[in-house]
Amino acid sequence: MAAGRVFRLTQLNVHSSLSKSVLNRGFNCSERRVFSSGAYRSNGFDRDHRLAAILAGSCGLALAATGVFTYRVLCNDTKARPIKVSESESDTGFMPGVPKLTVTLYQYQNCPFCGKVRAFLDYYGIDYTIVEVNPLWKKEISFSKYRKVPFILANGKQVNDSSVIISVLRSFMLGQDSVEQMLVYYPEMTLQGDDGKEKTEYANKYFIMHKEAVDKKLMEREKEERKWRKWVDNTFVHTLSPNIYRTASEARQAFEYFTKQSNFSFFEKYSTYLAGPVVMYFIGKHVKNKYNLQSDVRAAMYEEAEKWMRAVGRRKFMGGSAPNLADLAVYGVLSGLEGLDAFQDLMTHTTMKPWYDRVKETVKTHTGAQTL
Repeated sequence: MAAGRVFRLTQLNVHSSLSKSVLNRGFNCSERRVFSSGAYRSNGFDRDHRLAAILAGSCGLALAATGVFTYRVLCNDTKARPIKVSESESDTGFMPGVPKLTVTLYQYQNCPFCGKVRAFLDYYGIDYTIVEVNPLWKKEISFSKYRKVPFILANGKQVNDSSVIISVLRSFMLGQDSVEQMLVYYPEMTLQGDDGKEKTEYANKYFIMHKEAVDKKLMEREKEERKWRKWVDNTFVHTLSPNIYRTASEARQAFEYFTKQSNFSFFEKYSTYLAGPVVMYFIGKHVKNKYNLQSDVRAAMYEEAEKWMRAVGRRKFMGGSAPNLADLAVYGVLSGLEGLDAFQDLMTHTTMKPWYDRVKETVKTHTGAQTL
């Protein structure tokens, strides 16, 4: 199976308390793949979107103060409504020879990072349950110390961060160890960011762990895959928010589209209807400035999309004849925006549409379930 020098994963005693210097230095030879050198950036899109929801809710609730007490009582009595993505819908179940996974996904429907996870699960035909989290109250995840979405419960083990989720599950599918064992290779660390605030980091978040040796060709493909998975999280996704909320009318369109697909109550939708688009419009401006995007945010989004398409080149997918994890990541962050002008403009004014449609078809038909 392997040709040339390869890396074989061995069980490691990795703990989240490892020092940053050790992580940067890594291990030698056979253990080198355990630590990723990729820099982590916090989930800015999710944080800004949640901030928009909180501010919008605050403004709306101020206009309807007499209903606050009643609404909070109703919220406390409302249970999470799991949505089962069943095997009967996918017609695939999980792949033969791979241990069964029980997956519950905690998400916001239109969060790009949640879209990444759904694209992965759907592509591989993994049976899962969705719990839609209310972004204002988040009572559905009150049991978790980790307060962001997405995260999953996989065979009873919580896995945080969209990229870690995908890497852990893909490694589990290839290595057939337990999810708990897979988590050993992605230790959580607390680091200090450039702003002086503490943030959570995960070692190896873009690395796939193989029990068996892999050849040089596969290693090169995975290196390219990691590069573009990082690009999705650190660059591409940050061009989306300023485009979604580029103008007041687009902000209103996005707000209506997102709330229609969310689990907001009637009271919440009504109370935020006027304030939401305004707040989201200014959030879009904030993100544009934060990530130093050019003044024409549409052009910035088109430029990054074409950068991706140049990397794909003449291939059907970046993964060749089938999507790889980078293909699924790019598709995933866009999939929740299909009803918006920004998405339609992206498909019209770039060369991305044929590639996007091909990936969408493989995800809808769970093509990855047949690849192992």
